[in-house]
Amino acid sequence: MAVTAQQALGIGRRPLRVGRIRYGLWWLDQTTAGARSRIRAVMDGVVLAGREVRWAAELSVRTTVSQIDYARPGPWSDRRLLLCATALAVGALAVALVLGFGVAHWVMTESGSLPFAAAGALAVGLVLLPLAYLVFASRRGGH
Repeated sequence: MAVTAQQALGIGRRPLRVGRIRYGLWWLDQTTAGARSRIRAVMDGVVLAGREVRWAAELSVRTTVSQIDYARPGPWSDRRLLLCATALAVGALAVALVLGFGVAHWVMTESGSLPFAAAGALAVGLVLLPLAYLVFASRRGGH
């Protein structure tokens, strides 16, 4: 019909011929345009929330570091030191047992326990960080 209408009007141009692949891609683009715009809007919201969470985490870390730096610990009695060392030993034993079972399952070719072992290693690292800070911390400047 387009060709006959053009011929009746005296227009000499023929309609543009489009191949199947190009038409399929155009149809797919037109069909998914709404879904893509909704996904883009959701992703913009996720990015904004991620920035807020990163900002809050950075602020929390800065505050915690400044509070730790200004802390003035008092001397502990022998009893309190013994209780702290006992609690650390019991905690370390619990973490070692959990990691031992996790690594044992992982070595027994259980493929799903690799994240378990990685989380255990991360837990050990997070337990050792405060301990290392307490052992090697030194005050800068004067008394």
